[in-house]
Amino acid sequence: MYHETIVVGGGMAGMSCALKLCEAGRDFLLITDVLGGRVCYDKQNDMNFGAVFYMENYHNARKILTEGPRLTTKLGKLMLHTTQTKFFKGNSLTMVLSLPQLLRFQRFMKSFMPLYATYKKDCETMSCEEAFRKTPEISQYYRMPASQLIKDLKIDKICDNFVSKFAYACSGASFHKMNALDFLNISQGVCIPIYGFSFDSKGFMKRLGGKIELDKVVKVVKNDPEDKALYTVETESGKGFTCTNLVLATTAVTTQKLLDIKEIRQPTRLCSYLVNGVLKPKYQTCNDHYFSSAFDIIAIGKRSDGKFNVFSRAEINLGDFFTTYNVVKMVNWPEALFVYGDIILSQNYDKNLYLAGDHNGLGMEPAAISGIYAANRILAKV
Repeated sequence: MYHETIVVGGGMAGMSCALKLCEAGRDFLLITDVLGGRVCYDKQNDMNFGAVFYMENYHNARKILTEGPRLTTKLGKLMLHTTQTKFFKGNSLTMVLSLPQLLRFQRFMKSFMPLYATYKKDCETMSCEEAFRKTPEISQYYRMPASQLIKDLKIDKICDNFVSKFAYACSGASFHKMNALDFLNISQGVCIPIYGFSFDSKGFMKRLGGKIELDKVVKVVKNDPEDKALYTVETESGKGFTCTNLVLATTAVTTQKLLDIKEIRQPTRLCSYLVNGVLKPKYQTCNDHYFSSAFDIIAIGKRSDGKFNVFSRAEINLGDFFTTYNVVKMVNWPEALFVYGDIILSQNYDKNLYLAGDHNGLGMEPAAISGIYAANRILAKV
């Protein structure tokens, strides 16, 4: 079956691309095995097992998600764990002494965020390589280790005490292995409001007019360059579809396999748990716990229903943290977020073949923008 455009992958990039094409009245088909991708909202348990929140400036992701409550934590109910023996509350003297560095960091972010907003807007109509050339400061941060930025800004104490733990909670990656741009992107959440969300997959299908095929693409074939049906995609169920334009909005690992790409940025691994249990006495004094990358566990958050959201970078022994517990549900993400390395994948990969996703920029909003860029390239054609 032929379509003008086939979008492969139903995460934030694929959904944003398909929605843009749908709103323009163009012929398309979205093929995905799981609508939402790493937007993994469980309505029954009211929990996001993938992405947990979005930031106030996620203008494109917000078009797809349903806004939830603003997420806040009382400092006196937040415990920050640096090592097994060094831990302190968010309102402790340790944190108070690092407040001058926090103010310095926030002043820097006040100048960085408008620059980054301009870069993101540019990325809706130009590739990230082009946007980097237009805004060399952003390109510089992409190539710079986060540790170097922290040293240059002289914010090592507040980073060690809090900001790096927040970044670790968001990505599962140590700032020592991140580039400065990803670190700054995540750290916006320290400076601006963040919100929980839900996702209505059935409602989104209706918004796309039902132009979704729930299947997994296992093969991509490029046909005769003069053929209107330039690409053929084959699915796990044995179906075949042809198209003029192909958008691969799959994870970087899947894209790498489909196109035989040599190098990509490497992913973190994440595990999400919903736990019913009793915390050990050491952890009962606070509702929320952020950990440093010295731990495999990333964060613990007590819910209003008494259950706990637990996140880690590997499967962990929950008995280390709970006296008694029962795992209500657990989701494992072997390819969570692509943060390791500074390789840039070309979004204009081949004739009428576009790559979208968080390959070149961490998080839901950069992924959404990459999908919009692919759609805009297609819409620009007569």
